[in-house]
Amino acid sequence: MGEIRGEVTPTPASAEALAEAERIIGYPLPPLLRRLYTEVANGGFGPFGGIEGLRDGYTSDGPSMLEMYLQYDEPGPDPEEQAPPSPPHGVLLVCNHGCAMWSMLDCRHPEGQMWWWDQGDRHKCDLTLRDRMSMWLDGKLEHGIPGHLAVEDEEPWCWPETDGL
Repeated sequence: MGEIRGEVTPTPASAEALAEAERIIGYPLPPLLRRLYTEVANGGFGPFGGIEGLRDGYTSDGPSMLEMYLQYDEPGPDPEEQAPPSPPHGVLLVCNHGCAMWSMLDCRHPEGQMWWWDQGDRHKCDLTLRDRMSMWLDGKLEHGIPGHLAVEDEEPWCWPETDGL
């Protein structure tokens, strides 16, 4: 166990946990995130609630990142309830900002395209995981992902029969 911001973080992720995550996601994790998981800690580092971990790693609140990913396409308990559409395969809820706001990571993009999820509304952002982490380290990431980085995008927000960029 290590310590980040005065809190205990999990040990680095095992090669098995990394391989399992990539098998479940169906895409490789961006190289930066692979290194952070295997060299720093299995989640708990980074802005706001911290980056979610893999198996046996850090979770900010409730189910793990991979458990949430597997639950995306399961129907809710009330079919009449209007729930926001699920993210596409390969897109992870990666950092909890609280109040139903999340940073999301698109693993279909080799460097990890970032998305912003705000109470069911989603926005693709003009930055990668590396850009986002740099903004955080430079003190330029005050809350979520700045709105000026959102890009216009017509990508359907559902799980199509076949995925592609």
